[in-house]
Amino acid sequence: MLKSPKEVVLASFHYLAEIAPPTQKISEVRVEEVRQPNEADEKKIWLVVLSYDNMGDFPFDKKRVYKEFKVSDQDGSIISMEEVRRQ
Repeated sequence: MLKSPKEVVLASFHYLAEIAPPTQKISEVRVEEVRQPNEADEKKIWLVVLSYDNMGDFPFDKKRVYKEFKVSDQDGSIISMEEVRRQ
């Protein structure tokens, strides 16, 4: 079943919100990249990159974090999530 870009982005966002520790202050979540599965990919995996500000204890103590999600096209489940280093 072919998922829409909106569905896979929402699945990624909900997964991020679900696994984040309650003490972690996440704000300004943005969609950085969405890649549809190519026809040759048998597993049909979407790649979604989300970024967010990870707030520290002080307003000036924040950093931008980038996470790449692999999302199944079959059921919209998250296969993996990993941090992406950006310069």
